[in-house]
Amino acid sequence: MQKIERIPQMETGLKNRWQYYVYDALIAVAGSLIITGMIYFSHLYPHISDIVIINLIWIMVLAIWRSRYAAIIASIAAFLFFDYFLLPPLFTLALADPAQWVTLFIFLVTAIITSWLAGSIRRSGEEARQNAHELRILYELMRVFNNTNDFDQQLDIIALSTIRVFSSLGVTECVLLAPDKTGRLQVRADAPIRVDEFQPTDEELRNATSVFKSGTQTIIKDANEPHSLVHYIPLKSGSHIFCILYLRILNGVPWLEDEELMHHALVNAAPQAEFFRTFLDQISSLIERSMLREKLAS
Repeated sequence: MQKIERIPQMETGLKNRWQYYVYDALIAVAGSLIITGMIYFSHLYPHISDIVIINLIWIMVLAIWRSRYAAIIASIAAFLFFDYFLLPPLFTLALADPAQWVTLFIFLVTAIITSWLAGSIRRSGEEARQNAHELRILYELMRVFNNTNDFDQQLDIIALSTIRVFSSLGVTECVLLAPDKTGRLQVRADAPIRVDEFQPTDEELRNATSVFKSGTQTIIKDANEPHSLVHYIPLKSGSHIFCILYLRILNGVPWLEDEELMHHALVNAAPQAEFFRTFLDQISSLIERSMLREKLAS
């Protein structure tokens, strides 16, 4: 178990993206308002005619610290606040000197371009860090998996690792079902660790058997538990299905709770969904390799 704990978990951030955008907008507007207020009460304008450029520092900080979106909001807010509070006539968006519109628009364009470039650098850095994090998850999984040649222990490692890696996305239970000699699906591994072995209900067993025969992933909502659903995922190589992965999701991220949203996330290369698929491919490959070794040994 201690070795499993060395496997990193998925990073999620805010599940509700609208909250993230609201926070960024509030921070951007508040920061721009504070800077404009400091200029207003210090009477720095018009003594320093180009003082509006000081907003670029705040905009670059936002682009690197928060997001490109926050920096663009700050650029627009700074443009409007400077016009409203500092340029005559005060407390209106109208300008006495039309030439000042040119100055303001040059500032706005410069600020937005700066936001875009700084945000791109930040995003590239985040993507590189996320890729390194995901590679470490796969590396640690393979390292722990290869520490034993016992097939049952390897299946336990996969079940425990899946729970650990994706628990932050809402995965609460993982079960591996494989056919016995008679072709009936049996539980081979389950997680989290419990006193009694997981026993699927008759309905769950029928669902798993149906997916095993069809080879099509299925998501079924649990009528007995609110906000809970089960993924039945066939693990296969080509057209050969050798195992069913049972994942219970409770209050999960949106793309794990709906087949259409998951398909949309994969088509649009959403990072979390792509890694989820990569992880499934990796464990499929590991299980297939161990099954082949077990057959050769027997």
